[in-house]
Amino acid sequence: MKIGGRYARGNPLGIGGMGEIWEGTDDRLNRQVAIKVIRPGLPDRPAARRRFYREARILARLRHPGIPALYDFGAHDDDLFIVMELVPGAVGLRDLIAERGDDPLPVPWTALIGAQFCAALAAAHGAGLIHRDLTPSNIVLAPDGAVKILDFGVAGAADRAEFSEITHPGEVPGSAHYIAPELDGHAGADARSDLYSAGCVLYELLTGHHPTEPRAAFRDDLPEPLAHVID
Repeated sequence: MKIGGRYARGNPLGIGGMGEIWEGTDDRLNRQVAIKVIRPGLPDRPAARRRFYREARILARLRHPGIPALYDFGAHDDDLFIVMELVPGAVGLRDLIAERGDDPLPVPWTALIGAQFCAALAAAHGAGLIHRDLTPSNIVLAPDGAVKILDFGVAGAADRAEFSEITHPGEVPGSAHYIAPELDGHAGADARSDLYSAGCVLYELLTGHHPTEPRAAFRDDLPEPLAHVID
């Protein structure tokens, strides 16, 4: 059965904490899409539905080449789905880091990747949104070199009345290695928190390691401006 009466599901693209993403075809417009659905068997489906609804509303506010465009949002079999731009052949930065192993990315390539995802972040911040979970797993690289940020499911907003909080009291959204230190004290995330996470991603691209040890222990050949950014 087609999702929403028009989307044929194809190959799986990835699985997250609450959702699955699949390749798909929009039969009505004859184009390839990405379809995000709630994972089967989740114990707290109401929370997953709230997060999906929130993510769709957030994506609807964003227009930037570095953020996949929202195409559709709806209900199917008593669950929700999100249809968005497909990035064919994209590789996650997490997979790219793993493939490189002990041969981290060259500085020029890392700078190009970083400039693109920082531009997408700036667009989100300009729209009053904070990603809050920027990691190599949520950034992809297309075959043409384009970079896109994924998964705004735990994004925050300057206007908290519009996008109410989805975490429990005392819970900090995001992934441990990429959370700004001040958030350990449960301070509110803002654009600076995303910039800290961006620096962690750049560090990992350049060294192949999480930023728990001095960068110079792995990479002492960086130009001073770039070293200043990630240190």
